[in-house]
Amino acid sequence: MYLTKSLLEKMPFPYFLINGKYEILSASLDVENKLTGQLFTNFLATDEVISFKENLDRNGYKVVKVRKEDRYLPHRIYVVEDEEDRHHLFCFPLSIEDQEFKKAADRVEKKLLQFNLQLMEKKKYFEETAKEIHEASLASDYMSNVGKLAAGIAHEIRNPLTTVKGFIQLIKPYLIDVGKEQYAEIALEEINRANDIIYEFLNAAKPPEKKKTEVWLNKLIQEVTLLFESEAHLHNINFSIQPCDANPSVFGDNNQIKQVLVNILKNALEALQNVNRSDGMIRIYAETKQEKAYIIVEDNGPGMSQETVDQLFVPFYTTKSNGTGIGLSICKKIIEEHGGNIVLNSQLDTGTVFKIELPLFLNQK
Repeated sequence: MYLTKSLLEKMPFPYFLINGKYEILSASLDVENKLTGQLFTNFLATDEVISFKENLDRNGYKVVKVRKEDRYLPHRIYVVEDEEDRHHLFCFPLSIEDQEFKKAADRVEKKLLQFNLQLMEKKKYFEETAKEIHEASLASDYMSNVGKLAAGIAHEIRNPLTTVKGFIQLIKPYLIDVGKEQYAEIALEEINRANDIIYEFLNAAKPPEKKKTEVWLNKLIQEVTLLFESEAHLHNINFSIQPCDANPSVFGDNNQIKQVLVNILKNALEALQNVNRSDGMIRIYAETKQEKAYIIVEDNGPGMSQETVDQLFVPFYTTKSNGTGIGLSICKKIIEEHGGNIVLNSQLDTGTVFKIELPLFLNQK
């Protein structure tokens, strides 16, 4: 999938999309497709071509001289490889002055805001589509409809995610300079996780690849907390964690278990924001008992009725005006595939407790 023509024209720095043969498929500098089909290596200094080819698939960035008119100027090139084995090259000129960088950074920020608005529009479309599927009650066509929805997600979101990932990698060195590298790392991890989720949707009918490894729960809880602590603070919600002294681990897919926690914590935050109470509280902690590990998420939100609790994990059931009812049913399926279970306790005007049970890691394979 190629970036749109309007997006390419507004790129604040050189951008190239190349295939495995180093042929240019599209570029921000392109005029009437004159660059399409040419070799990107023709734009590099001769003594750097071999090094560029050998290091193309390595993580991080590389500094090379790129031809601009009749001169070769040093550029820091960030590489993002997509699912079709193509490479997105974001080329940042190192000769740029600080003032010019600030202008470029402002343009990047505006572009990211535009992407965010586009993603919000697509989210609304997906929610409306899911609601139509629910109202139609087409049980026999369930997997077919989910497949179409997943294809739409991949088509509309995967490319913007790739571009946003490139922008984040571009400004990462400057975040390191101001001590904010951790936020860039988390953002990149979440983009990779979103891409993994899209991939799993598209390949739901295929045998899943074995991605299970040893997952340390204390570390996972801390990573998830970083994603929500700013929003909790913004709404005066006391967000606390309590690591387990035993430092337990489980055998599973780190991204999938993380997806479950993100979904549950997001729901807890939204519930507390809706009631706007001054003493809002969310607590997440881990514990062990015999050969089981537990992750518990507690909140003192509005709680739920028993009728809602009984239906909460049913696909397409939702109490939100803009919800799809898919999230928690997927969470339950993920935990069950890990040999575990989710137990839910909730009382109106008191709060809700999610208890995730998983087998402790016992050198499983």
